[in-house]
Amino acid sequence: MSRPGPLNTARVLFATRFAEMAEYRAEVVIWMLSGTLSLVMMLVWMAQAQAAPGGQIRGYDAAGFATYFLSTWLVSQLLVVWVAWELDFEIRQGTLSPQLLRPMDPMWGHYASHVAERLVRLVPMLGLVTVFALLSGARFTTEWWAYPAALGLAALGFTARFLYEYAIGLLAFWTESSNSFQELAWLVYAALGGMFAPLDFYPAWVQGVAVWTPFPYMLGLPAQLLAGKAGPEDALRGALVMLGWLVVFWFLRLAVWRAGLKKYGAVGA
Repeated sequence: MSRPGPLNTARVLFATRFAEMAEYRAEVVIWMLSGTLSLVMMLVWMAQAQAAPGGQIRGYDAAGFATYFLSTWLVSQLLVVWVAWELDFEIRQGTLSPQLLRPMDPMWGHYASHVAERLVRLVPMLGLVTVFALLSGARFTTEWWAYPAALGLAALGFTARFLYEYAIGLLAFWTESSNSFQELAWLVYAALGGMFAPLDFYPAWVQGVAVWTPFPYMLGLPAQLLAGKAGPEDALRGALVMLGWLVVFWFLRLAVWRAGLKKYGAVGA
């Protein structure tokens, strides 16, 4: 009997994970509504703009802030990653062991679950964005190219975040819990990604640091594209930067995985 090809294996794996995620569709909506930081910041900055002289702050009026923060909320929904928490549990409880007997890296099962969850999330996410846009007066760009560009950057950003959070989860090989590292990583991601404010509102030295990280290109740049405040050259530069970081995170994840397995096997797991 011949072994199934990689495409067939990927198809079966994804179909299985999609069926699992579809069972939790109500919880997926609850998870979406719990990620309200961008929406809270939208209300704060809209109020500030309305109280400011001329009704604007650095070129953003209330509708402009609504568009930007609603865009960050939309993009952040596509970047949600929980793999660090899962790995922390699997390593500490020993449920990782049977996965190591399979002929496939356990990472791909986690990745398929995350991608499947995006599809389950898609319809309610677009419905909520429509409602929030009508209520807040957000005005998204009319440039058609901005939407596939933002989606492409979000896909790269999701994969990059998945890889570095996977590496963080693997720290449970050496620590009692890796969740504290994940929380710190989220704070950096949110701050430098522009979830609290557009990056050009930050001090110059913070902006200078941020451009060397992947975070502005994961979250803030796609949001700026949807808000009509970034051009195609920005999207191209962001894609190239993200591709570079993907390579870095891939090898980082691989190095931590191999080192962690040596420790895991050394204690008889």
